[in-house]
Amino acid sequence: MRQFRGVSEKEIRQFFHIPPSDFSSNMERKKLGMAMGAALYLPGSMPNFTYKLSNNNLKNLTSAIICLEDAVSDSELLDAELNVVSELKSMEQKVQNGSLDTHEIPLLFIRVRTVQHLDKIASLLGSTIRFITGIVLPKCTSSNATNFFLCLQNLNSLHSIHLYALPILETKEIIYTETREQELSNLYTVFKQFEELILTIRVGATDFTSLFSLRRPGNRTIYELLLITNCLTDILNKFNRKEDNFVVSGPVYEYFESQDSFRLFNDPNSIESILWSEVQQDLLNGFYGKTCIHPSQVNIVNSGYIVPKELFEDACLIVENESRTNGVLRSSARNKMNEVKPHYSWAKKIIAQAEIYGVLKEHVTSLDFLQYIKNL
Repeated sequence: MRQFRGVSEKEIRQFFHIPPSDFSSNMERKKLGMAMGAALYLPGSMPNFTYKLSNNNLKNLTSAIICLEDAVSDSELLDAELNVVSELKSMEQKVQNGSLDTHEIPLLFIRVRTVQHLDKIASLLGSTIRFITGIVLPKCTSSNATNFFLCLQNLNSLHSIHLYALPILETKEIIYTETREQELSNLYTVFKQFEELILTIRVGATDFTSLFSLRRPGNRTIYELLLITNCLTDILNKFNRKEDNFVVSGPVYEYFESQDSFRLFNDPNSIESILWSEVQQDLLNGFYGKTCIHPSQVNIVNSGYIVPKELFEDACLIVENESRTNGVLRSSARNKMNEVKPHYSWAKKIIAQAEIYGVLKEHVTSLDFLQYIKNL
């Protein structure tokens, strides 16, 4: 698996100083959480979804979440469960007979409803569960989180695998100010206990807005909803500290344009321009990756995480000199100061990001690359 794997090596060399590196579900946990990038949500009721995920239409997709919760109505749930199991068993058979290469399959995650639902899906899948990288835990609270994690631990032991947990913070206990601080503290205690199980912490901005009867319009980023921004800030403050090893993923942007549309460069109010702006704000604030609801969002999100050459050089300068000095270093671009002590943790994160998403050539921007691949 590799970011932008659908772009030819020749074209990668055209834009990248250092190309993205290969990765797999066996990668170190925090890096793997960063590598998830744009995670495409698919309803579990979607027919032939494994074909869609493994053919050339979604070549740049590296992670997909198969949803059996909000994306599936209660009346359709049983059929959706059977569809998911059938699709994954069919994929397993294709891998076994050599007609499908596992490197062509993005990291797969299943979003369940409850602990009991997780047990049921795991029982239906049997050994096929080994094709799943993790389980998305919706409406995760300090009251249900421990049971979810214990269930995962049991499944991992039973099948000799390592399923990850992807808890979603999206309930009233977190968004309401009178309970937020205590609930986040309680969750932090639980999450630290099961830290090695948690791949990414996700946030449910749509559920948050629904609790106030709000819905952000397509021409506004989530950061313009102050009720939501204040909560996202508190979540990042609790779970994105350098002494911890959590990855927090950005909220969904619930608008999209058709696959062949690309108005990013000539219409600042277009859906794609707003998404691009939100991705920049995600990254600026410390989110890694983003939930996506349409394939057209994938390249926009992942391109935002490619590292500019100047940032990479600054990060390398800091890390390489950490053992020799903890003072100030002049950047190679001669336009900023790099202070080893305060910038060291940032530099390590940038180098990890560069390994996953690559480093652009000098005078090449992520928008240059995005414009190119959107026109392929």
